[in-house]
Amino acid sequence: MSRLIRYANLNDAEALGKIHSESSQAGFKGIIPDDTLYDVFSLERRTNRFINELSIGEPKTAIAFENDQPAGLISFGKCRYGNNDNSWIEIWRVYLIREFWGSGVAKDLIEWGINEIKKANIENIELWALEENMRARSFYEKIGFKHDNTFQIVDSVKELRYVKR
Repeated sequence: MSRLIRYANLNDAEALGKIHSESSQAGFKGIIPDDTLYDVFSLERRTNRFINELSIGEPKTAIAFENDQPAGLISFGKCRYGNNDNSWIEIWRVYLIREFWGSGVAKDLIEWGINEIKKANIENIELWALEENMRARSFYEKIGFKHDNTFQIVDSVKELRYVKR
């Protein structure tokens, strides 16, 4: 089994869109209403989002391959919520194709991302997880992120902030 993680480029936009779309639709089923889920996380919308982000270079996105097959992604950049100073960065997303859930790809992706963040001398990392997404929350807690009691409501869904220093 061979695993590769590297920064994504425009040629990866469709694969990134597929990962984000399929993972969101599987992981958020029953949490986000179906009409919103299949619209907001459609392959076309997600692919176009990655084309835009990769074109401007923010956030940084990496893609993971398992045996040359796109398996997952991680994106990180400036904090989107609040007024954090330059000692903070946000992991915007960690998503895997469902068949790779539990395979260790997510752990490798987030460790890779944290190492990249450390290279930039950034001390504090935040990420947001849906309150009802117990699978994601459990994963983040296992790798050392702590819920700091901060939350927000976005489109009637509660998101919790996790931090790692």
